[in-house]
Amino acid sequence: MAKKQSTIQSLMFGMAVGESMTQLTTSQKDNLLKAPSHFNDILSWGSQTSLALTTIASLSRGYQLADVMNHFQNWYKKRQFAPEQTLQRVDEVTKQALENYNKNRDTLASGILEDTADSENILVRMLPVALYLHHEYGVSFINDEVAMLTLHRIAGLTHNDEGALVSVGMLSLIVSQLLDGQVIRDAVENGLAFGFEYYSRHKVFEAELSAFEELNLPDFANIPVNHIKLNGRSANTLEAIIWSLLNSNNYTQAIENAFLHGHANSIVPTVVSAIAAVVYREDLVLQASQHLVARKLIVSVTNQAERLGRFN
Repeated sequence: MAKKQSTIQSLMFGMAVGESMTQLTTSQKDNLLKAPSHFNDILSWGSQTSLALTTIASLSRGYQLADVMNHFQNWYKKRQFAPEQTLQRVDEVTKQALENYNKNRDTLASGILEDTADSENILVRMLPVALYLHHEYGVSFINDEVAMLTLHRIAGLTHNDEGALVSVGMLSLIVSQLLDGQVIRDAVENGLAFGFEYYSRHKVFEAELSAFEELNLPDFANIPVNHIKLNGRSANTLEAIIWSLLNSNNYTQAIENAFLHGHANSIVPTVVSAIAAVVYREDLVLQASQHLVARKLIVSVTNQAERLGRFN
């Protein structure tokens, strides 16, 4: 009997498959979704999955900001967690943050504060952090200021703009609700409600909430897909992610929805695939993962995370 997949492994297989699909043609993607066992191409994941793996490798040993940043540095300088045939690039915000840390070795001063740091690129690597916090503090981690500070500080190592931090918080709260067994619609509703309540109580974040008002509408799932305009900002991308999930009943539908937002955006399919893999637990993701480049690395990191008991 096959070993039941851990949640962290499901998340990372989904993430790597989703990021890889952004490199495929439409016909290749359709073939993978319809018949993964007959798919003959390799799946080359990229830097989003790599940064998530570095985060897991660090948090598996406990929460230490400097250790997280040192793992990022090893990825940036030495290509750790970035095997051959994977597609690695560093966005400008992350690059500047890593260079800041290289100069001053100060985790609290490395992150970018400018408006450019309100970027969608922070969303993927923070997904494992949501699992970590859920495991350490439970579904109500929003009521623990230490937990929320942990969330914001890990994100703020690179993207320290308030808008990006609120997006990370909203997404993490939704993921935690899903881990607690809520269906997608209830998880979104509850996660957003908790997020709005929390961030409205903190003046430093209060002004950012207007960017999330559309998400809070009761009929958000019914808006036309072309109503969501992606511009690289975290709140807009979060809208596309949530819309894709709300309008799905299975993994394939969620991915197809994600690509409705345009093939140029890689973040939406990557996040949607990671979350849908956890929610739907379909064999399709496991079958597709067999085609991943350096699959053994993902298995190794997630097995260690599970063995050390810091993730769901």
